[in-house]
Amino acid sequence: MAHWLLIHGAASSRLTWTRQLPVLPYRTRVDLPDWPTVEPDRLLDRWADWCLTQLPEPSVIMGHSMGGAIAQLMALKNPQQVLGLVLVGTGPRLPVSPQLIDQLRTTPHEALANITRWSLKRQPDPVLLEKSLQQAQKVDPERALREFLVCQTFDVRDRLKTLHVPIVVIAGAEDRMTPAALTEEFRTIWPDIPYYVVPEAGHMMMLEAPEAFNQILTRIKDQYRW
Repeated sequence: MAHWLLIHGAASSRLTWTRQLPVLPYRTRVDLPDWPTVEPDRLLDRWADWCLTQLPEPSVIMGHSMGGAIAQLMALKNPQQVLGLVLVGTGPRLPVSPQLIDQLRTTPHEALANITRWSLKRQPDPVLLEKSLQQAQKVDPERALREFLVCQTFDVRDRLKTLHVPIVVIAGAEDRMTPAALTEEFRTIWPDIPYYVVPEAGHMMMLEAPEAFNQILTRIKDQYRW
């Protein structure tokens, strides 16, 4: 059984993966350290280096959104330590709208509430929405701004062809944070890449549709003997 490292996205935490624990018994969920003095254009590299130190052995790396960017950098830096990548709601680049950055600067708590709503499908489960909004109130607004600025710096489209580890992409059918146009850019790099879409789920598909998401993980584990 392969070890899995699970990496959350911007303004999030290891709780992202709570509903995946039953199907991933041998795993590590990280909470990314906060390094406010590191420049945004260097922070993803620092996180990738740090995550590599968390691996007890060569592992499958599953990253969500910004965590998917970190996962890609880990594989580019040290492919010998990466058995495979499971890239969830992410892309080979992660542009962020200037309006969202401005809102994070001027009305951060409103921005975080909006991000929470946009991260779920258009008609979300009301209980999940309420819990997610409560969790958003605990997020440090300055850290959230830094992490979305970090996403703006990420673009590895010209480097990914050098990767030769197994890669799987999982997208939410109603993802408004990382829309299909971004996740499908992986297909321009690897036309035959396994690409799964979770129906009736947004950016937080692993929480909104855990049964469908976990079925995909089980299929991946069986296929690659992970």
